[in-house]
Amino acid sequence: MNTSGDSRAAIDEAARALFAVRGFDQVTIRDIAAAAGVSPALVMKLCGTKRELFLATATVTAPPLPQVPRDRLGAALVDQLVERLEREVPDHLARAVMLQLTGPEPDEVRTRFLAEYVDPLAAVLDGPRARLRAELVVAALSGLATTLRLFTAPEATGALAEVRASYGRAVQVLLDGD
Repeated sequence: MNTSGDSRAAIDEAARALFAVRGFDQVTIRDIAAAAGVSPALVMKLCGTKRELFLATATVTAPPLPQVPRDRLGAALVDQLVERLEREVPDHLARAVMLQLTGPEPDEVRTRFLAEYVDPLAAVLDGPRARLRAELVVAALSGLATTLRLFTAPEATGALAEVRASYGRAVQVLLDGD
């Protein structure tokens, strides 16, 4: 690493990945330092405590909503989730679940989660109870992400085309409020 900025970026990236996969309690400053290629002392100097580092890196950033007609949004949201699995890219929703369950500040994670996932979705829904419908959609997608990522459900992961079709319809019903 050439600069403290480079080191901090490497530390943040390592911490973000480790916390998302292993949870807060199972990650040490030494683990983060090793993954970042720096000393544990440098992690502490640049970032403070493990708790402070968690709060700085425990982001729950949602991908942009798909730009599709509203009657295709359910299928598009499920497609996004399944495509991340197929590309072996970390899933935002499964990560958020792990951060919520293991972090030292669950209220902070929940606040960030709602702002990133529920609020933007509620803003594009019309009709009665848009916020409730958005929460139910995010709950359904979080359940799917958790099942596919954390539990690696063999039947579902072996039938992703069917999951896309069935779950896409179910999510669309929640979006429509039917």
